Amino acid sequence: MAVEAFKNEILDTTNIPDADHIDFKALDRKFSRQLILEWSLIWLLPTIGWTVLYGLGKIESSVLSGFWPHFLPLLLLAPIFLVAPLHARHCGYAVRDHDIHYKTGVIWRKRIALPFCRVQHVEIERNPFERMLGLATLKCFTAGGGSADMKIPALDMQTANSLKVYILGRAGDNDDRA
Repeated sequence: MAVEAFKNEILDTTNIPDADHIDFKALDRKFSRQLILEWSLIWLLPTIGWTVLYGLGKIESSVLSGFWPHFLPLLLLAPIFLVAPLHARHCGYAVRDHDIHYKTGVIWRKRIALPFCRVQHVEIERNPFERMLGLATLKCFTAGGGSADMKIPALDMQTANSLKVYILGRAGDNDDRA
């Protein structure tokens, strides 16, 4: 029996399928509200510190004189209401025969493709804001890592459960074409 020699030919990249044609499904519309709630909570902590220190006179500067520094934290709050809906609109997911995709990012864009045959574990996570809005995050894990390789936020519970069952069902498939 003759053993064929290993080959590693250079491919013509013009024949590689393009991933731009993938039709991504938008995340739940409540995702922007979730982001606003989470980011506002993060905004609130330094704002309380600023207010206390400025009110006690611990922050002194000729630039920070008068009444306008009281409104400084509000100037930092405004972008949250502008950026959160924009970020939410640029996120989405797509389920195909052999893999699942997730995209995110307005300026720094990121796309993740995860073949089902590589998935080891899938879980659903719900933080307090997600529970309040009826949303969930689907987390997919592959071997060798302690953190999720793909997180899809802002799914309604029915969709999250359906995707979990579907992905776990497909995870056992041993199709190396993915």
